[in-house]
Amino acid sequence: MSTRFFSIAMLTAFAMLCAGMARTTAAEDAGECSRSRVETRPESVIAPCSEIIADETKAPAERGYALFIRGMGYHNTKRFDLAGQDYDSAIKLTPTNEDLLVSRANIAFRGDRYPEGVSFLQRALALNPSNGRALRTVGTLNENVGAFEEANRYYMMALAANPTDAYALLFRCKNLQRQRRFDDALKDADALVAIAPEDINRQGYLDENGDRRDFHIIALKTRARIYQTLAQFERAERDLNAAVAYRRAAASLSARGFFLAYRPGRQQEAFSDLQEAIALGSDDFQTFFGIGMIHVQRREFRDALADFDHAVSIDPYSGDALRMRARMHRELDQADRAFDDMMQAVTIDQAVLKQTVFALRAAGYWRSSEVPAAVTADFEDAVRACMLDKLCN
Repeated sequence: MSTRFFSIAMLTAFAMLCAGMARTTAAEDAGECSRSRVETRPESVIAPCSEIIADETKAPAERGYALFIRGMGYHNTKRFDLAGQDYDSAIKLTPTNEDLLVSRANIAFRGDRYPEGVSFLQRALALNPSNGRALRTVGTLNENVGAFEEANRYYMMALAANPTDAYALLFRCKNLQRQRRFDDALKDADALVAIAPEDINRQGYLDENGDRRDFHIIALKTRARIYQTLAQFERAERDLNAAVAYRRAAASLSARGFFLAYRPGRQQEAFSDLQEAIALGSDDFQTFFGIGMIHVQRREFRDALADFDHAVSIDPYSGDALRMRARMHRELDQADRAFDDMMQAVTIDQAVLKQTVFALRAAGYWRSSEVPAAVTADFEDAVRACMLDKLCN
């Protein structure tokens, strides 16, 4: 790991870094304060680990391990501050626990403290250059600064250490998709889906918000998305049906409903899936964006506005959701709100800017052949005119 790489990575904002748990080994304690327990029931380790931590007659190594496991329990139940405190205390007692250092790095990254996180990764790799969790995290750092081939190299090293590391497979799969290497991405997606649900879920998928999700559903959704990109819609739907059959949950229903919302003649099926996902407590962006699009098709604009408003509350930086909310405001004769949303959308999302310029040209409000490099008074006037014209799309 070069100094040059880390100096770039420290300055780069990125969303989510992995917090997956390595698989338990036969030598590990299978008791209540154990790694095997935290992989399946993270909340359950808090009390038994706390008893060990409080017992000062216990050896430092035993108390350090209990702090590590309790920290993982907090980590997997979204109590990151408490997890960080336990990890710091554990490091003082067991400074050579490389996986502890990787977990502590993740807490730093989640708090946007990049130099701190990098320093913990460096310490872990100094202890064990083949630590798979550390290697795949370095891979994500490279990927997020655009070093895609270097990212693949680190993912390959992580998978050499553990061929069934679901996070490394998932990250490399997505990186290969970004490079449009779909055949290779499908191989990783196939390997992900092939991992038994009980095994892949022991690795503990945490999303960008720190919520624990079903990793098998993530695997099926990932492969379905590749099939959809390749216009292999029957295969995509088969994977999404498999996800729903495996577990009829908000995540699986949301994924299938969103897919069906864009398939001809499948609107009612999509609507049913998305409604059920919401009833089951879905907080997924695609759930509300997808059902919003169905309400638009049905010309139920007030309902659609509520859906897109919810989507924006989940992801305030979604240019698509802001653009659609702007259009709903326009349909309801709320021109000022429509203008504000559309200006925000084109400011934060280059793709939405290009779409909007195309619509402005088609409606006769923008005559330049160029996409504006900066917001000008003329461009604002064109957008405002479009937000008064319900045919300007």
